[in-house]
Amino acid sequence: MDLIPASSLAPYSIYCVGKNYQLHAEEMLQWESKGGTAEKPEEPLIFLKPSTSLSYNGKTFIPLYQEKPISTRMHYEAELVVLIDRDAESVPAEEAMSFVGGYGIGLDMTLRDVQMDAKGKGEPWLKCKGFKNSSLVSDLVPADDIHNPDTLVFELSLNNVIVQKGVPEKMLFSIPVLISYLSYIYGLRAGDLLFTGTPEGVGKVKSGDMLHAELLQNRCCSSTLLTVLDVVVGP
Repeated sequence: MDLIPASSLAPYSIYCVGKNYQLHAEEMLQWESKGGTAEKPEEPLIFLKPSTSLSYNGKTFIPLYQEKPISTRMHYEAELVVLIDRDAESVPAEEAMSFVGGYGIGLDMTLRDVQMDAKGKGEPWLKCKGFKNSSLVSDLVPADDIHNPDTLVFELSLNNVIVQKGVPEKMLFSIPVLISYLSYIYGLRAGDLLFTGTPEGVGKVKSGDMLHAELLQNRCCSSTLLTVLDVVVGP
């Protein structure tokens, strides 16, 4: 299988989906000191990360401003990433999968303390989500090699301990629904990336930590490793 190199990615936009797994949505309520059961929203929660947030060297770190780190609490969020391979405008959900070029595993690094502060003030999320080297993506598997994305699974290890596992069929909003929604509201361009949301288990990283993510395909009673992403957390 010939993979699409991550180094070749040059998206116009990086779209991300918030709270697209039920247990993570409830996990976030705990972070916000609210608790309870999260209700499925009527529409997906979408936010953007700039293309400058992509890391091509497998490293991530908290940026400095005026010689001081802008955060003290960076979290990992592992996600299935979808590559859009042609422009999409007002595409019905039943046609959306024909616009997929590939699948990968990605990390949406998040400055959680900055995010909680922004939420409390009703301010945008850009600083906590879009900082440099906050978007990391593996080499991608061509869509033609994946006939059913519901057979995909992914997992993330922190220092050799598994901390997250995700199954796309548990998404609150499926891949075709997300693509259709984005195509109607924003319009998608060839090369855009879609981070489809993270499952429960997000947590803090520190300098020197090693993150290892795998995208696998389940078939019958076995799993096939498709692609991996290794990331080092820097100072």
